[in-house]
Amino acid sequence: MNTELKEKQKLLKDWLKKLGLSQPVFAERVFYYINDSDNEKEIKQFIERFKKAILRDSTDIKLIESYLDILFEQNEFLKLGLVKPQFHYENDFDDKFNKKMKEISQTISEQLKEAD
Repeated sequence: MNTELKEKQKLLKDWLKKLGLSQPVFAERVFYYINDSDNEKEIKQFIERFKKAILRDSTDIKLIESYLDILFEQNEFLKLGLVKPQFHYENDFDDKFNKKMKEISQTISEQLKEAD
């Protein structure tokens, strides 16, 4: 099981929840973002593919990352004055240390959001 993929899938689901966006609503937005069609059948099929993609262990992580990029451009995200989370590090530190620092960063971000 790819833990990085699972983390990204969880992050996407968590952000959708925080922003009050259902998976079908966001999936439809993604569909319009990447397609010039308004075919109802295609939209419904895409929504189902989206739902499966955020659960499946075999999903390409780049697909989930592209969904996150689109999410961070949504009005609900921008209106909150939030900034796309980024975590960069070199391999100088132990993975446990990097994971803990990421958790601390997320906690601080959430506390700052609540303070506003």
